Amino acid sequence: MIGRSVYISNFNDDFKIDENCDFYFTSFHIEEEFDNKYKDRAIELTNLLKKYNKKIIVDISLKGLNNLGYKNFIELINDFDIDYIRLDYGFVDEEILEISKYCNIAINASTFDLSLLDKLENKVMAIHNFYPRKDTGLDRDYFNERNKILKENNIEIAAFISGDQLFRGPVYEGLPTLEDCRDKPPYIQYLSIRDDVDHIIVGDIGLSDYQRQLIYMSKESIIAIPAIIDDEYAYLYDTELSNRTDSPKWLIRIKQSREYASAGKLVEPFNCIDRNKGSITIDNRNYLRYSGEIQVMKKDLCKDDRVNVIGKIKDEYLEVLDYIKNNDRFRFVK
Repeated sequence: MIGRSVYISNFNDDFKIDENCDFYFTSFHIEEEFDNKYKDRAIELTNLLKKYNKKIIVDISLKGLNNLGYKNFIELINDFDIDYIRLDYGFVDEEILEISKYCNIAINASTFDLSLLDKLENKVMAIHNFYPRKDTGLDRDYFNERNKILKENNIEIAAFISGDQLFRGPVYEGLPTLEDCRDKPPYIQYLSIRDDVDHIIVGDIGLSDYQRQLIYMSKESIIAIPAIIDDEYAYLYDTELSNRTDSPKWLIRIKQSREYASAGKLVEPFNCIDRNKGSITIDNRNYLRYSGEIQVMKKDLCKDDRVNVIGKIKDEYLEVLDYIKNNDRFRFVK
């Protein structure tokens, strides 16, 4: 599922609900946001999210609880319709176990003592940290190691990706879980972890319409590939295609372009140039019965007078090709 984030400091008249996302993440312990209207605005925010049937995950610390004027979590639960409480820093194991008796909790997947998993009550989710400071995000090995243990215990896992607009302060360099995601488009970040976790949350409040569309297109298991295609082949845009079962790892063979053992349409030779990674090609008449087969290069291949180059994947989205496996469905988008 896809989650978005909203924070009290960003919750104003310009805030618009993302009706396509599944849930919202927020935090009740960002110290610089506290003022005498904080609690009222927090209630207003959660009430609005529930009006649109959004699940709510609230990140909180003991200090945040006190700043809201509560002595314990029971009081908080009575005032707020929250689906999960994520317990941030300041809680000892015994406190976490006690709180889990009263509500669904989200543990810190990055740091929680995983030996305590079987003692937690109610529903449990594991959410990795996000890391505002550059160079401090998780590495892939540690991320995978933690996820392996969580999956063995049947715990749902969530992780963060950065947005591409309205980065949250005070550092304003994105809020990813993984450091190697930080400077990539949100859509690429999404593809890079979607097979590793159950839920992906955009940590920053800002997500451009284009990135949002790409993510939601691919949410339904049809990977969107931003491309530039010659006008003659514009019909390839927004058409559901699939990679052949027997495609080699260095290229995508589009199943729909030619029957396995039949001749394709007759294509005249044109633009027979080097086939760099990301090139979209069609075999011409010189390839005999293969004429009409359309491919996408996953690595550089040399020119071939039997193959026309008819388009390319946009440079900033070449990494998308690394996530397309045999049998996967995809579509080219402008």
